[in-house]
Parts: sequence; C-alpha cells; structure tokens
Amino acid sequence: MARITFNNFKLRNKLLLIYFFCVFIPIIATDAVILLTVNKSYENEKRKELSYVIERVEYNLSEIVEGCILFTNNLYNDQLLNDFLNTKYEDNIDYYSAYIHLLRNNNLSYNYNNGVLQKIEVFANNDSILNGGKISTIDLVRETNWYKAYKESEEDILLYIYYDSEKRLLAGSGPSRTVSIIRRLNNFGSNEVEKVLKINIDYNLMLQDVLNEKIDANIYVRNEDFILFSNLPNRNSMKEFTPASIFEAEDATLSSTFTIGKQQWEILIMSEETPLWTVIFENKGLIPLIIWNITIPSILIYFVGKSITKRLSIIATYMDKVKVERFEVIEEGSKDEDEIGGLIRSYNLMVLKIRNLIEVVFKGKEEKQALELSKKQAELKAVQNQVNPHFLFNTLETIRMRSLLKNENETGDIIGELAQLFRISMDWGSDYITIEKEISFVQKYINIQKYRYGDKIKYYYYIMEGCGEYIVPKLALGTFIENAFIHGIESSDKDGIISLNITKNKESLIIEISDNGKGIPPDKLNELEYMIKNADSKMLFEAKSTGMLNAFLRLKMFCKGNIVLEIDSEPEKGTDIIIRIPLIYVTDNNM
Repeated sequence: MARITFNNFKLRNKLLLIYFFCVFIPIIATDAVILLTVNKSYENEKRKELSYVIERVEYNLSEIVEGCILFTNNLYNDQLLNDFLNTKYEDNIDYYSAYIHLLRNNNLSYNYNNGVLQKIEVFANNDSILNGGKISTIDLVRETNWYKAYKESEEDILLYIYYDSEKRLLAGSGPSRTVSIIRRLNNFGSNEVEKVLKINIDYNLMLQDVLNEKIDANIYVRNEDFILFSNLPNRNSMKEFTPASIFEAEDATLSSTFTIGKQQWEILIMSEETPLWTVIFENKGLIPLIIWNITIPSILIYFVGKSITKRLSIIATYMDKVKVERFEVIEEGSKDEDEIGGLIRSYNLMVLKIRNLIEVVFKGKEEKQALELSKKQAELKAVQNQVNPHFLFNTLETIRMRSLLKNENETGDIIGELAQLFRISMDWGSDYITIEKEISFVQKYINIQKYRYGDKIKYYYYIMEGCGEYIVPKLALGTFIENAFIHGIESSDKDGIISLNITKNKESLIIEISDNGKGIPPDKLNELEYMIKNADSKMLFEAKSTGMLNAFLRLKMFCKGNIVLEIDSEPEKGTDIIIRIPLIYVTDNNM
C-alpha cells in the first residue's frame, strides 16, 4: 500500500486546506461576534455624520438670514431714504423726480445682496407717495396677514414665514412659500410717518442648502407652524407648507433646535436603522473557537512548511554548487508529484542542458568571431560608398566655377543650387528639419525648374508667423512639390501655377499644396486615396509611383499615425492637397 504524504498533494490542495481550516471556518465563526461591534461602530459614525449635516444646514440657513438682517441695516441707517419717505410731495412730477434721485443714490438699486434677496419693498404712511416700484403706501398692505402679524408682534425686526397664494397665479413672481424680514424704519426719531421695510429672501436658495446634503436620510427644517424645508423629492416651492405637527421630535434619529431671527427652528433627521445581521454562533463558543484557530493551523502549517522548506533547502544547496560550476543532478524529491517536485525535475533538466551547452561553447565563439569580421567588412564598404557623392559634389562645384569665370552667371547659379540640392538630399545626419529650412530646399528646386521652363512656372508660398520653426521630416514637403511638377505641370500645355500655404490653428499645423495642372483621373484618384488610407511599408515595393506614398509614410510615422491627408482633384483643373498634423508633434520639444 502506497504511503500517503504531503509531498504527493498539489500545492493548490495544500492551500485549500490552510484556507478551509485556518480562514474560512474561523471567519464564519468570528464574524458573528465581530458583527455586533462593527454595526455599533457604523451607527456611531452615521450619527456623527448626521450631526455634521445638522451643523452645516444650521450654519448655512443662519448665515443667509443673518446676512439679510445685516443688509436691512443699510436702509435702516439711510438718511436719504428716511427724508424721502417723510417728505410731502406737491404733485406727481415732484415725487418722481425725488424717486429717481433716490434710486440713483440708495441701496434700493443695488444687486439684491448677491442674489440672496428676491424682493425689497418699502411702505410709508404718506399719502403723497405714489404706489409703484419699490415704494408704496401702507394703506396698500394694512389688511395683509404679514402686516397684521408684524403689528401684533410689536417687534422692530420680525422674521415672518407665510404662504402667498397669489403668487401661484402670477408668472415670474417667485415661489409662493415666502420668507420675509420686516423691519421698522425709525432710526432717525421721527414717528409722524410710519415706515416699514419688507424684504423677501429667495426661498429656493435656502432650500438648495438642504438639498445639497446628499445623505441616505430625510431632512426636515421646521418652526412652530410649518415644515419649512426638506430634502424629499418633488418638494415644490409653490405648494402650501406642511404642518409642523406631523412629526414628534422623539421620532427623529437626530434633532437640533437653534435660534434664527428671534425664532426657534428645529432640524430633524429621519433615518432608517441599519438591519443587524443574525449572529451565527453564540459568544460562549468563543473559547473553543480560539483553541481551534491556534491548534489546527499550527499543525497544518508545521507539516506543510516542512514539506516545502526541506526540499527548497535541497534545491538551494545544489544551486550553490552551480555557482562553483558543479552541475549535479538532484535525486531526492525528483519523483514527488507536487509543484516542488516538478521544480526539482526542471532543475535537473536545466543542469543537463548546461552540460550540453558547455560542449558547444567553443563553436559559438568561432561563429561570433565570423560575425564580427562580417560587420567590419560592411562598415568598410559603407565608407567606400561615400566616395561617389563627394565626387559628384566636387564635379558640380568645378562646373559652377568655370561657368562663373566665363560670365555664365545664370548657369553657374543654377549649378550651385543643384549642388546644394544634392547635398541636402544625401545628408541623412538628421531626419528632421525646420519648415523654414525645408522651404529653402523647395525654393532651390523651384529655381531649377524655372531655369528649365522659364516663365511657364509661377510659384507662390505663404508661411504664417510662428510656423517656420516647426519640425517636419526632411524633404517631405519637397516631395509633394516635386509631385505637383512631374504629374501636374510638366504634361500641361498651359502656364503652371504652384502654391504652398502653411498655417496653423489652436490644434493643428495645416499644409496646403495646390497646382493648376492636369489633375488626377477619378480612377487614379480612388486608387491613390486607397493607398493613403491603407499605407504601409509593403506598398513601397509594390506601387509604381512611390514619391507621395513615401512622403506620407514618413509623415505618418513622424506623428505616430495622427495625420489627415485630403486630396481634391479634377482633370484639367488641378489638384489640392491638404495635410493636417497635431501641433504636439511638430514642436522641437517632441524630438
């Protein structure tokens, strides 16, 4: 009968044993105990969060109301307003003249306290005042509920909250729920004319301070009479107030009373209790559980650890032998079926392969020496190949000098241009060049073509300020100009016009090359657009004409594929090519 050992268990099975006995069962048991503590801590944190909500709502609402009361001080201390309300006016013209002067020099015309105030009204017991605008006679409001409440309170300043049903019928008059501050204007001692200031605070602004609190609970703000604000959905400011008596303070999860404008307001938060999970095991089972969590894991960890560490120590010992070039095979544990046994077998296979590699190391050295020799020969050939371009440049320079000596200046200049053109074309020290230098190359090419064709060729170019320092692949623009000559102008009987415009916007560099040459037939244009859309290096070997394709591929690699090339051409009318490149790729910092 085969002996069962831990060495024959897969490492996965060993981990499952550890997990099942040391993690899963203890967690299920201890969660029942821990859950009570966690739940209690959660409730405490929740109450702390709700208390912060109450503090914020109380502060924001008090700040609005107290700020508006402070605003009324400006009008309370306004001598100009007091004199205006006390004055007996002879006629309407006299009144309107004084009223306009008041609006120009008084807080009544100011912005309503940065949008907090919805309306400002002043009432006076002065029959010579005309009702309208912000000032009216007291007779207009004597029968209103708010005025009666103000008179009954005998307070100089009264915070009064009421529902104005008339606003429901008047578009643009504001919410029907109204929060007002009513103040007696008697600062200057004269009581012959009764003067009352009434300002309406923007109800929706105060409501927004409650709605801004994104919590999973209901918030209610009430005074003695009404539920003033809440964060419940579909709370319309045009609806009547809900009576404050629908809730008892004892029903709230958390509540707080504060004084605002000499009134007692209360904030109530109604939150559902978090359900408590069912306790899995009773607390009296905690002691056996602790013994289980200590004993069983210790035993399992001992045997599993021994199974792993013993054989890993053997592997480490043999690896040390490898350091001193002793490549020996491990016999012990090589037949075990777990992952470490597989590791031992892989080690043995590695050692055998190293032995074989040592036998062929001298052959590898010979091949390396042959490769080095081949590389040196290639470098020597590359140096020799540079003789031909230098010979060409020297020959052209000799012809140019002889032309100048014979006073053939035009021929000499063109040969000089041609020599510089060849030198730039064959100098690949850097694949990138500024647009300004690229335009210089194009100009030399144009000069040579004008020498050939005379006045038949006209060339125009424009470079927007700031574009000349941008970087593009060398000869990329020159290739498109050359293509316009060869395929557009040379085969045309009419005078040729080629234009190059380089501009930019906030995002892209825009290059436009236009000619009035032969144009491109529709079938060739479709073929060219297909090649541009699917351009790759393989096409360079298959296409008959590769100039434009080569230039486009270089631009495409230059800007990592973020390029747009548009071709618009009509036979006998010419061709327009527009290239758009993101500015981030043409700046010097991108190189």
